[in-house]
Amino acid sequence: MFNGDSHEYKSDNPFAPTDPAAAMHPGYDVKNFRRVVVHGSTTPMEWLKLTINPALRNDGPTSFGPFSWTRMVHKI
Repeated sequence: MFNGDSHEYKSDNPFAPTDPAAAMHPGYDVKNFRRVVVHGSTTPMEWLKLTINPALRNDGPTSFGPFSWTRMVHKI
């Protein structure tokens, strides 16, 4: 799930029992989920470059399943 607002970048699984906010959703253990909070109104301006490769199955801080992403910083 990609979402953004006035947030700073974050890549995590909020539905894992090891998440710091797990008490807000007790009993959840959703392994096949990744949340990426994209840049909002903070500086410097950023965007994500998303790559999709159906042959890959990754799980890391910048990848999940066939998706991988790179943080791009807008230089003024």
